[in-house]
Amino acid sequence: ERLLEEADVICATTVASGGGQLSGFSFHGILVDEVAQATETSCLVPIVCRGAQQLVLCGDHCQLPPSVQCREAEQRGFSLSLYSRLVQAGVNYSFLDTQYRAHPMLMEFSANVIYEGKLKHGIDGSDRPRPEGIPWPGLECPATFIECNVEEHLEGESKANSAEAEIVRDVLQNV
Repeated sequence: ERLLEEADVICATTVASGGGQLSGFSFHGILVDEVAQATETSCLVPIVCRGAQQLVLCGDHCQLPPSVQCREAEQRGFSLSLYSRLVQAGVNYSFLDTQYRAHPMLMEFSANVIYEGKLKHGIDGSDRPRPEGIPWPGLECPATFIECNVEEHLEGESKANSAEAEIVRDVLQNV
């Protein structure tokens, strides 16, 4: 608890921010990342429970929408993100038009098709060299596919594939 009291920044999921560990805390500002992938109701948890005076929402309307498991909840509109509701209501937003993570060739398709040519890359391809030890299909292509050929299986309510995990481990050990 002392660590939390002395912290300048506390990171938590939207739902966990309403939990007992943070009871008694209020925050001057709240930043919700990936807000376009979070349901509106989950975003309300930190806003209501932590009483922020400032709210920053970061998200990407072109990414996947929130995942809602309950069909009835989805039919009743609980799959809407807070980001979507605010944009639909006409609230202005800022589009960050330059990405710095992916190799320019990897982001080329989404930049042109999904973002209609508005997304630019802020790095040169040479800034993202291909690691050695991976069977690259060609010198120009910074992507490869490695076949697993083993079906995933259920472990509880999650899907798993230990053969795929072993392949990933082997690839990483060779890098």
